[in-house]
Amino acid sequence: MTCYNAGLTIEASVRSIIAQTFTNWELVLVDNCSTDNSLAVVQKFEDARIRAIALETNRGRTNALNIALENARGEFVAILDADDISDPERLQMQSDYLDNNPKVVAVGSWYRNIDRDGKLLSKVKTPTSSINVVRQLASDNPIVNSSAMFRSESARSLGGYNPKYLYSQDFALWLALSQIGELAILPSFLTDIRRVSSSLSMTSSNSLILAKDSYELYIQAQNLPSLTLLDKLKGRRTIGLYGLLFAWRSLRTGSVIRATALLISNLWAIPLAIIELLRKGFNSIKSV
Repeated sequence: MTCYNAGLTIEASVRSIIAQTFTNWELVLVDNCSTDNSLAVVQKFEDARIRAIALETNRGRTNALNIALENARGEFVAILDADDISDPERLQMQSDYLDNNPKVVAVGSWYRNIDRDGKLLSKVKTPTSSINVVRQLASDNPIVNSSAMFRSESARSLGGYNPKYLYSQDFALWLALSQIGELAILPSFLTDIRRVSSSLSMTSSNSLILAKDSYELYIQAQNLPSLTLLDKLKGRRTIGLYGLLFAWRSLRTGSVIRATALLISNLWAIPLAIIELLRKGFNSIKSV
């Protein structure tokens, strides 16, 4: 778990780990130089299985995740963001699955979206078999970060989270892991994802980074094995929309040359973007 100023939500997240039916866990918390009471909230639990690492400077999300991975002692590593909730059966079910499926290097789960107060917003079912998870990776990342458990040595063999990606480091890791083993998703709702305006994924300062990371990674995903022609076409659609979004956000930050190059490369996707605008509104393009 990594956190930055998560004092309002981290207690519920930690309690969801303490409540696990699987009890032989350790919680490695990397605090990214929070200025609120995040650390104090965690320290009040006085649970020897919780190890807090307080960084003196904010190292960014990717570096914090790599520090957590370096300090993790378990065979399997489960990710939980400091505003999300794990079902009590999550660790047991996912560790059992990895024990029984040695070819699988990472496993996620179905998940629920909740609001700030924990009210259910929606339920999300994703493909479960390895081949279908990989096929969907070409156009839409089906493994939400807080639902993931992976083999620690497999991730370390790849160098951990790629520091090139400041926002979509989880997606980059799934793509890399898919090259050395299988991915899977359990057909159970084992994670609640809190959707609030203060979440990392909703912060405007990350919007350009999100577009850049996603654009580059979906281009990489076109090289995944076993993709059908339809998978590749869906992937090209996603690339085009993110390309236009990247161009727009680059233009807004004054990067005219980059914006122009992106616009030219993805000019063909403008009709798709117009359809998305008419169907859902501008913000929908962010979550293609």
